[in-house]
Amino acid sequence: MKEPEPPKGFRDLFDKLPQFKQVLNMPTKRLRGAPCQQKIYSGDDVDLNRIPIMTCWPEDAAPLITWGLTVTRGPHKERQNLGIYRQQLIGKNKLIMRWLSHRGGALDYQEWCAAHPGERFPVSVALGADPATILGAVTPVPDTLSEYAFAGLLRGTKTEVVKCISNDLEVPASAEIVLEGYIEPGELAPEGPYGDHTGYYNEVDNFPVFTVTHITQREDAIYHSTYTGRPPDEPAVLGVALNEVFVPILQKQFPEIVDFYLPPEGCSYRLAVVTMKKQYAGHAKRVMMGVWSFLRQFMYTKFVIVCDDDVTRATGMM
Repeated sequence: MKEPEPPKGFRDLFDKLPQFKQVLNMPTKRLRGAPCQQKIYSGDDVDLNRIPIMTCWPEDAAPLITWGLTVTRGPHKERQNLGIYRQQLIGKNKLIMRWLSHRGGALDYQEWCAAHPGERFPVSVALGADPATILGAVTPVPDTLSEYAFAGLLRGTKTEVVKCISNDLEVPASAEIVLEGYIEPGELAPEGPYGDHTGYYNEVDNFPVFTVTHITQREDAIYHSTYTGRPPDEPAVLGVALNEVFVPILQKQFPEIVDFYLPPEGCSYRLAVVTMKKQYAGHAKRVMMGVWSFLRQFMYTKFVIVCDDDVTRATGMM
């Protein structure tokens, strides 16, 4: 799947059928209706206080959505972007969308503002998506590939989606709750402080305000959330799974890399351990610089430890 080759003959074609079958799972399956739209709230009936949004830390600024799957689309892109961004509750129909400037959702928003000055940017947030879609949303897939397609590859079946009530975005049909709305260009609010993966509070900063115009949900919806803090926690477990995804991505650019590991003790991306086959003086430094610059996610990495290839996770990599 990483470097597909055309079959060399009938026997080779037969051997590659399982791979081709996996590729067929990448396109989404669009449904006309879904359980996540069994109940619909709009206008004055929209009230985020009905959702049991939790407060994680004693000095958190307000209740916080931690597991929302944010769906956006740039003005010049066919694919939809999925991302997990925390969202601070500031009103019955308003949230602060904390997406950092290098994240996919923020990039879509910036392109929208440049192409459609002053126009509202459509946004939808799915709460309670399936594990494969959540994992796809936090995996650094190429910008040209939809996370929905990657989720289908992980799951082994097509990702089922349904069109939103108020915009053209598509959300996972299996979601429990969906928030639909927009971001008004230029509308910002101070977000935070909130406890973070490091065990400390983030600083306060301004981010766009997400206005919710519609809430759709299942009849007996279950609100999905997670506690944001020091490992061990759910994000740390996801990080361990992502280690296996990062290795082939990095090896594509740096074949000398044998293994790559983000230990939970490093608080997400802040510590990375690389094992490699060193070939010349300064080779390790080249790989370190390459790791820091290869993926946007690694801009948070403070330490990169490079080891010889005889050091593995089992023998003491971490």
